[in-house]
Amino acid sequence: MLIYEKIVDDIFLIRSDSSFWFKCQGIVIKNKKSGNLLIDCNCFYKNEIENLLKDKIGAYFVSHVHLDHVYNLHYYEEFNPNIKIYCPIPENEYLTDFNNFIRDNGTLAFGIGDQFKGFAFKELGFKEIKSVIGFNPETEFEFDSIKIKAIPIPGHSLAQSAFSIEDTNEQSKRKILFVSDIGLTEKRAWAWHGFRYSNLEIFRETIKRIEDIYLSDDYIIASSHGRIIFEKQPDVFNNLLIGLEKTENDLLNMLDPKKPRSLEDLKFKGLIFPLKVFKPVEKGGNPMVPFFEHNMILHHIEDLIERGKVIEVGNKQWILNN
Repeated sequence: MLIYEKIVDDIFLIRSDSSFWFKCQGIVIKNKKSGNLLIDCNCFYKNEIENLLKDKIGAYFVSHVHLDHVYNLHYYEEFNPNIKIYCPIPENEYLTDFNNFIRDNGTLAFGIGDQFKGFAFKELGFKEIKSVIGFNPETEFEFDSIKIKAIPIPGHSLAQSAFSIEDTNEQSKRKILFVSDIGLTEKRAWAWHGFRYSNLEIFRETIKRIEDIYLSDDYIIASSHGRIIFEKQPDVFNNLLIGLEKTENDLLNMLDPKKPRSLEDLKFKGLIFPLKVFKPVEKGGNPMVPFFEHNMILHHIEDLIERGKVIEVGNKQWILNN
């Protein structure tokens, strides 16, 4: 069953009450004239999507192509072949050819491209779609009185987009800032950066940019995995940077100013994932876990080198910069 949580009149944060672990929330904007507008309404059962499509749909927006945001997207196209699906460039190309995705996210080069495709197509039921409209950063869309502006928030993915949502006919209605997967989760503020194209330096810049936008106006925040934030919270995005600093401090404590450490010295020590989740692939372990661990630690190392705290002294070997 779909659960609608009102943000303002005619705009809702929507989620499924299913117990499936791999899901996210989306936005539904009720719009009688040109049709309802959907953002990231992916993680629903087939019959729930059918119910959503009983109303006219004006457009569907994808914030970024990570599987919890897109694996059921094909149902929208199957049920409504004329639906307009928008996705930020270049991630729009992942939806029509999954090979582009495994090339860019690093799973192909890591040697687990087939396993990742198996997870997507067999376990999740992902299907490529036939038609998607790519859009550039800062693109503005207007549907009658509803204005939706795409705000680039890369770092988590290549081209993730947040969306500013405004009803220009009702000045008293507060604006909404849907920040997708920027890291505002229910349990903690945490920036996921497990694909090879993730970039923590860019993510830091993203946080500062979206924070400035949030503080500049009377926004309500909604996100893919967190609660609605109605009251102004000036530190909400800065908490993401604090979380990054904690992980990097833990990593710095594992390095030495004289003895080089390699990636193999740093992995599987509980820095990113709890030790209990690790199980050798040959004994049935998930190949995604070592892949994500590898990338996340490497991204932190790259960020620390850029900030002058770590020095590379050999091929994938580092020391502290004292």
